[in-house]
Amino acid sequence: MSYAFFTGATCSLLLLASMRIGFTRRGGSPWIQVLIAGAFFYLLRPLLNVTHPAVDLLIDIPTMLCPAAFWLFAHHLCSESQHFPRWGWGLIAVDLVLGFAAQFELHPLLYPMEQPFKLALIGLGLLTLWQQLQADLVAERRQLRIALLIAVGGYMSVVVCAEFLFSYYPVPAGVPAAHSVMTWLLTFAVCLWLLALSPRALEETLPQIIAEETESAVPEKQNKEATPLDAQGQQLLHKLQQHMDGGGYRHTGLTIRELGEQLDVREHILRALINKHLGFRNFNEYLNQFRIDEASRRLADPDEAHLPVLSIALDIGYRSLSPFNAAFKRRHNQTPTEYRRDQLPA
Repeated sequence: MSYAFFTGATCSLLLLASMRIGFTRRGGSPWIQVLIAGAFFYLLRPLLNVTHPAVDLLIDIPTMLCPAAFWLFAHHLCSESQHFPRWGWGLIAVDLVLGFAAQFELHPLLYPMEQPFKLALIGLGLLTLWQQLQADLVAERRQLRIALLIAVGGYMSVVVCAEFLFSYYPVPAGVPAAHSVMTWLLTFAVCLWLLALSPRALEETLPQIIAEETESAVPEKQNKEATPLDAQGQQLLHKLQQHMDGGGYRHTGLTIRELGEQLDVREHILRALINKHLGFRNFNEYLNQFRIDEASRRLADPDEAHLPVLSIALDIGYRSLSPFNAAFKRRHNQTPTEYRRDQLPA
């Protein structure tokens, strides 16, 4: 009885969260809706007396998509305009093929083969959330990342492992009821945050949907009005600009915490200044503005034509050539070598 009560309450909250996310100004993300649908049908399925195989499969499909949807949503949330990796689609396809094959019980080994793929997709989603967490300047998104890391990612990992374990051993008494209570508490906390405590969290964290590919090169800071600053804020902004104009960005591996220590200012104040006033959502993109400006000047300078591209990249603060090439190409739509060739014709 308690299982049915808390499961019904959780499903109601999931529907409410889905509607709230769907009405956000930026339309939310399709992958979080898939994630919610998967959780909804996963919880509801034990209460449904389904006997028809086709209907049973249709109910299971959203649940099968949950690990992939979690990774895709994490990428959409954290990776701004970067495309999802092609190899990732291949990994998702393999997981789905194994899932459907296991569903039809084509071979007894398919189900144990499927579980590592699900854990791998969840792990890649967690890794995506963790990467550049320190460099994320959007306060609401940092909170959402941490919440997803601890709550959703951890919960999904436990569920996958428990499903695998209890497919070979009997489920202990009380586990379904405890699980229903745990999911209700988790869902209630998420809905409380999205609907009451931070109703604009997703609107502030999700990147804008870009209609044309050419618009992806336009920095968000150009589409965002600067927040007015008081006298103390103006002083800090001037101090920051002087520091960066003096080459402060050239420090290899510079983090916003280190920059705050150099300027003798608290990290959260510096985050808010760069994000809300200058309009940058990621600290590395803020650094890239200065680094790519200097690299562009030096690559077009005949006196530095003898310097390898790698030397310039290391001089301006990059650890290796790969991130420099990626950042440079996002700005100029060509590699540093191509840019130098155009600027310094033989």
